[in-house]
Amino acid sequence: MTTTKLSDAELRAEILRLGPWHHDFELAPGIRTGARVPSGTYPSGLGTPTVIKTDGWSKLLDAVYPDGLAGRSMLDCACNAGGFLFTAAGMGAGRSFGFDVREHWIEQARFLARHLPGDHIQFAVRDLLSFPELGLEPFDITLFSGILYHLPDPVAGLRIAADHTRELLIVNTDAMPAKMDGLVLSLESTTEVMSGVHHLAWLPTSPRVLREMLAWCGFPHTRVVFNRAMPYKRNRIGIMGARDERTFAHYDTLADSEGRPRAGWKALLRRLLRR
Repeated sequence: MTTTKLSDAELRAEILRLGPWHHDFELAPGIRTGARVPSGTYPSGLGTPTVIKTDGWSKLLDAVYPDGLAGRSMLDCACNAGGFLFTAAGMGAGRSFGFDVREHWIEQARFLARHLPGDHIQFAVRDLLSFPELGLEPFDITLFSGILYHLPDPVAGLRIAADHTRELLIVNTDAMPAKMDGLVLSLESTTEVMSGVHHLAWLPTSPRVLREMLAWCGFPHTRVVFNRAMPYKRNRIGIMGARDERTFAHYDTLADSEGRPRAGWKALLRRLLRR
């Protein structure tokens, strides 16, 4: 995609207009999408997204694919501003597609696409439940981050992603620990940009629940990257599922006995915990 050249003032104005932002990218020296803005800049009903960088995922993908992503396609469900796909493009990923149910995020993604490398990336405003209607060919890697716990039927939603994935499915989700494994009811705002749009949603209680869901969806080989308590009284779980255990051959040489990357996994954890 052809990049657009804007003056620094125009760039800052467009970033401000498109906010609030969740993904932080530097588009010119000292000009970032995640720059602080004065309180009250945006309507309170939109909420206050946490600003994150997306390059932490490159370390996880490096652990699985040490030779890079050349020749591999990637799907990002609930892609937000598309930051993870731009990161993957920098690792050599080919055909890539990102969608989100909110126009707010896809407008940001298309703006970034005019200023960042990523010729093979396409974006669309789409609800996961209607995604199969697009008739796209499966992708090698799918990122299912920050979406499972916003769905009225998380098992069916994960199955949609799985049916469009050939090799690796990465899930990053909030969880609610409980005495019994299962799904816990979560009713959420439909106006805050970091929430879902269905009001009804469910939280998994443990990695075991996610393992069983992934296995049922055709991804029986799993690795739990992290499972950590968060300040807002929930846990955050990152788990990878593969159709073939050989997908994890290199990752397993770097992982500890619990399946977490040994080398620098604490730093990686901090980058991956929020989406």
